[in-house]
Amino acid sequence: MKLLCIIGDVVQSRSVHPRARLQAQLQKTLTVVNRRRRKQLISPCTITLGDEFQAVYRDASSLFNDFWMVMHDVYPVKVRFSVGIGLLSTPINRQQAIGMDGPAFHAARTGLTELKASHYALRISEPDATVPPWINLTLDLISHANASWKQNRLSVFQKLLEGREPKVIAEDIGITTAAVYKNMQSGALGTTKSLLHEIADWINSRRDAK
Repeated sequence: MKLLCIIGDVVQSRSVHPRARLQAQLQKTLTVVNRRRRKQLISPCTITLGDEFQAVYRDASSLFNDFWMVMHDVYPVKVRFSVGIGLLSTPINRQQAIGMDGPAFHAARTGLTELKASHYALRISEPDATVPPWINLTLDLISHANASWKQNRLSVFQKLLEGREPKVIAEDIGITTAAVYKNMQSGALGTTKSLLHEIADWINSRRDAK
């Protein structure tokens, strides 16, 4: 079965001051992800360098929820996420996402290199296979929109991905329900959520593909 290897990268982390606060917040958020996603994570989210982290997921059911949780928690700092779909050539390290290698990680690394050459934040790659153009083109559009979101819109979308209702979202982040709906309409957040679900379904369909 193919796995999902994730490489995350904080954009221009060395220019962030104080950098230690950013790293502490990133570690705190990844710890929350690891606790919540024990069923989805085969190898937990692990900071491998000061500005990079890795993980291995079983499936994509919580993938985008987790990405936006990280984006939300380190805002206004930006983060890139590259997903490689494929096999590993080394044993799985279930304690930390280090010391592993294989086609899935190579694909994720290639995707991250592509992201660094662009202004986008999300990439799906697969070794020796062609990812349908609509997948990454859609992610490019979402990345472009997400880059200009203010914190309230980011908060609304992150909670929408968690399945929260607008009234609950309003209470959680301290804005009116009308403001939640305005953000949803202005940012096409419902459509964006649906598109991410479609991409997650496609990723899951590739896990058993030869």
